[in-house]
Order: sequence, then C-alpha cells, then structure tokens
Amino acid sequence: PPGTGRDIGGKARTGIFGIQGEGYKFVYVFDRSYSMGGPGRSPLSAAKAELIASIRSLEKVHQFQIIFYNDRPQRFAEDRLFFATGRNKRLAEKFVRGITAQGGTQHEDALMLALRLQPDVIFFLTDADKPILWPGQLADIKRRAAGVQIHAIEFGYGPAASGDNFLKQLARQNGGQHGYVDVTRFR
Repeated sequence: PPGTGRDIGGKARTGIFGIQGEGYKFVYVFDRSYSMGGPGRSPLSAAKAELIASIRSLEKVHQFQIIFYNDRPQRFAEDRLFFATGRNKRLAEKFVRGITAQGGTQHEDALMLALRLQPDVIFFLTDADKPILWPGQLADIKRRAAGVQIHAIEFGYGPAASGDNFLKQLARQNGGQHGYVDVTRFR
C-alpha cells in the first residue's frame, strides 16, 4: 500500500532514528551498557521504543534478529533469524522490554554475531566513543560483511562532534548511513 514504505511480499523499508534500511532480513545490534541507562526517558528506553516500532513495521515475509550487547552479546532467542509473524513480534517486544542497562561495552563480538546471520541490513546503535573499533577491526568487519549494509546510529550529548570517528567509518565502509542523536532531548 502507498505510504507504508513496503510492498506486499516485497522488501521492507524500515528505520531507526531516521536512518532507513531496505531488505528482507534485518539485525538490530544495540548497546545496553551502563551508560545507556538512567532515570526517566533514558537513551536505552528511547532506543527500545524505536526498535519495537521498526520490528512492528515488518511483514511476515521479513526476518529479524535482535542483539543487545554490553561486555557480551545477548540475542533474542536462538542464533538465527525469525520471521516477523505476529507471535514473533510479540515475543521480541517482551524480550526488548526486559533489557536493562548494565556492564561495559564490547562492540566487535556483537557485530560478528550479527554478520554470521547474513542479513541484508544491520542497524548498529551505541553511545560509546570508547572502546573504539580500530582500523584492523573495521577492515575485518568489512571483509566479513561482504555486502551487508551496516547503519551506525551514534548517541551523544549535545551537538555532534565534527570530524571522523569509527562509527562514521563503519557505516561508510559498509554502504550504510551514520546518524547522530543528541540524547539530551530524551531528558
């Protein structure tokens, strides 16, 4: 139907914080480290709301997986993609709502887990400027991605910093977009 961003049985067009991806298979890799928490409308609660809305927009022919990570990745159910049926969407929403912010940040393991699923699109969201992904790690991710589009959504405080960073490089090297979200608007 017009205006929905998708054709019945065709590719889905869905997004996170204005960054749009198109495909049949989506993996959401979201930071859940301690810094994503906080009282009220925290960065994590805003990210979870966007994630739920994105999954709700998928049709049953589309597939998804959710990976929340801190020191280690935590998947929605088993290590595979799930069709976006009503039941799987409800189970995913329950999983997302149960996630809390805790621990440190290790990006690479979560991204590698997502790449093994061979999605069309990865939405990668973090507030961490440290630890960075080094050029060798970025090159390894690009090699393993082999055409998987990776969008990087960066949470920060205040206006976006100028210059390049590993999140902009990750998106650029993998055909994706980089988006910046000022989390002070969530307070």
